[in-house]
Amino acid sequence: MALVTDDFLPLSAMANSDAVRMWTYKSATDNAAAIETANYFDNSAIAGVVKVGDVLLCTATDATKFYTFDTVDNTAGAPNVVISTGLAIT
Repeated sequence: MALVTDDFLPLSAMANSDAVRMWTYKSATDNAAAIETANYFDNSAIAGVVKVGDVLLCTATDATKFYTFDTVDNTAGAPNVVISTGLAIT
């Protein structure tokens, strides 16, 4: 399926600082393998607010995992957002 931006939300304050921020995302249709594919989070709305090092708590249809944002680039309207290998929460 695809990213649903309405299900991508901040868990921490959105202060203008260099502090790491935490985000949450829950997919009702995608499994962890789909979410971990390249370009899943490539979206200008997301690329415009996350930064490298931010943490994502993500619940897929088959797992809940922690990720970090490894690449965030929104230059020239071509978003590129890459997440790390997920750490499963068991």
